Amino acid sequence: MYIPIAEFDKSLLNTTEAYIHHATQFLAMMGKNYLPDKPDDSNANLAFDPKLSSIVGRQITGTTAFSLNLNIPNWQLEIVVGGESQGYYKLSGKLKSEVFDWLRNEANTNGLDPEKLKYIDHYDVPKHEVDLGQPFQELNLDLVSIWLNMRSNANVIMDDLNKIVGITSDIRIWPHHFDTGTYYALADKKAIGAGWAIADTLCDNPYLYIYGWDGNRSLDYSSVLDLPIGKWIVTDTWQGAVIESVQLSSSDNQYEMVKHFMQSVVGFYKNQLS
Repeated sequence: MYIPIAEFDKSLLNTTEAYIHHATQFLAMMGKNYLPDKPDDSNANLAFDPKLSSIVGRQITGTTAFSLNLNIPNWQLEIVVGGESQGYYKLSGKLKSEVFDWLRNEANTNGLDPEKLKYIDHYDVPKHEVDLGQPFQELNLDLVSIWLNMRSNANVIMDDLNKIVGITSDIRIWPHHFDTGTYYALADKKAIGAGWAIADTLCDNPYLYIYGWDGNRSLDYSSVLDLPIGKWIVTDTWQGAVIESVQLSSSDNQYEMVKHFMQSVVGFYKNQLS
């Protein structure tokens, strides 16, 4: 169920999300180091479980099968076996190095080689104070509630997009850009991609994006129609449509607006890519 997004201070929300993004790297680290590598790096990607209010890591098999989860409201990492937490580590006040040492110990306890656990170095995330020796801070619970609603909505939106595109794509969080995304491979090097992204150079607050791609030619955006909410962005580096979360938070009928946006944008790309 879509939950209307309340108005928020985007600077404070971005600060909260940055802490969550960096804490999530420990989950990705487990998949990267203890699962077979996949060409698209999907062994390190994650999911959001709204029932647990947690980001969920890939299942790892040691002496038993478990996942490393990040419980957002409790602000702790959890070792989860069969749906039950078997151990946790509170992040508030902890250094990144202390979290890493705890995770190495948990890997060893669960029958994995702790020497295999390494920081991810094949992609970069924006530098943060935890990289400079500062501890993880406690999160503002009001902002956490808004963040949880956004990521729960992202799952709903991406599931709806599966139906609109007519292709089922896994809904996953990619730890590099930290977007909840889907990807639809079409025929002949063509594709549609979409996701719920964190603030970056495109938008200074979280946003929904949809783009199309044709490996054979450039797409023609001269015929795009104005969107009732959101906008088209067509530059040399990125082409697609976005809705910023601040636009949604100030709008009535958010869910209907999002569905209309998706139908309009996907309709344009299906026509372009047909």
